[in-house]
Amino acid sequence: MSDDAKAMRGKITLARQDIGRHFAAVTRAKILAVWTEASYYLPLSDKAVRYLTFMLQETEAEDWSGRWLPIFGRSNSDMSEILGIGTTQLKTLARELIDAGLILPHGEGRRYVRRDFRDSGRITHAVGFDLSPLALRVDELSQVAKERRALERSIKRLRREARHEAYECQALCCDGPQAPQIRDLAQVAKSARDPAAIQAALSRLQAIRIELDDALASEFSDNNDPERSVSRPSIIPTTPISLEKTVTIRRSPERASDIAASNDAPNRAKEKENDSPSLSVAPSALLDDAIKEARLSPRELIRLVPSLGQYAGIYDPNAAPSWAALLDGAERLSAQMGVSRDAWASGCITLGRKAAVVAVALMASRIEGHFQVSKGGYFRGLIRAAEDGSLNLMPSIYGMRDRCSVVLH
Repeated sequence: MSDDAKAMRGKITLARQDIGRHFAAVTRAKILAVWTEASYYLPLSDKAVRYLTFMLQETEAEDWSGRWLPIFGRSNSDMSEILGIGTTQLKTLARELIDAGLILPHGEGRRYVRRDFRDSGRITHAVGFDLSPLALRVDELSQVAKERRALERSIKRLRREARHEAYECQALCCDGPQAPQIRDLAQVAKSARDPAAIQAALSRLQAIRIELDDALASEFSDNNDPERSVSRPSIIPTTPISLEKTVTIRRSPERASDIAASNDAPNRAKEKENDSPSLSVAPSALLDDAIKEARLSPRELIRLVPSLGQYAGIYDPNAAPSWAALLDGAERLSAQMGVSRDAWASGCITLGRKAAVVAVALMASRIEGHFQVSKGGYFRGLIRAAEDGSLNLMPSIYGMRDRCSVVLH
């Protein structure tokens, strides 16, 4: 018997002296329930857990009344046939359970159990394994299971938060210099079993996300379009008149009637596209210029597409958010519409973050029957069109205004 087993035996003997009987009465159902729950968290082999579980199931209900010791007396040959384990390994498993302080050897020689069924099946003579340590340690085992459950819940919560922070950082960082560090921290949070290590990784991910958010906010703060009220639709121009067109009309009055006649938004946008340089030169920059020229502001965008504001956590229709505030909402809305994270990251790189937000809003403003393919495929089609230099958001922006103005007014 190991030193730990001897120390445990001394504690059990002392506890019996304090109680005045073998152990306090407990039900077999409670012993089985506590053991089944605590066995997942004890440093025992699966076969040892299975062995002790069978021992408990072989006891009688009255064995746990405390009047006599619950003794398991099945021989190794019987157990070898029942459990399919060799006798040598059974001895090793019994030694493992004894060293853990869960059972104690009782008597010497061939195992047997004799009962007096005239006295509620009391065990009068027996040689085998004493299971009373489980009854004496039932509160301890229950507390172990409770603490480990709380630890597992804490680990799951920290991992969930770290996974969310890693997703946020990857969406903001894409292929930036911090991407390898983000992946390493996410892997640490996924594989670590120590809550302190997971918390450290989570804290670092939160710090990286704050840095990326601040960088994104500073990037968009200088380029935010002036806010204009959509509560006065009569003031909103139906088409942007550029300086180039104004000069053209003054120099060539005969074109004035042609320009005035093109009162539909798509034709006006196509005319502007013909007058502008090709988008294939710098797609993201030219798309941002198109959004700015269309005078589409974040405030108008959440008025036209309320679901975008809700996913961004903006519920006040009169709020004046920034483009950076809408970026997170657009990412969540795109995921809800079936756009993969890879497609979203590619869209932010190719289209630009501002144009990616507008593209998601355009998709959300369309009815389901409009899409001949999935919305994720539609979004990737926009990316391919931007790469080819054929994407023009102007017709879609004016079309969204025409569609959503009917709902607003």
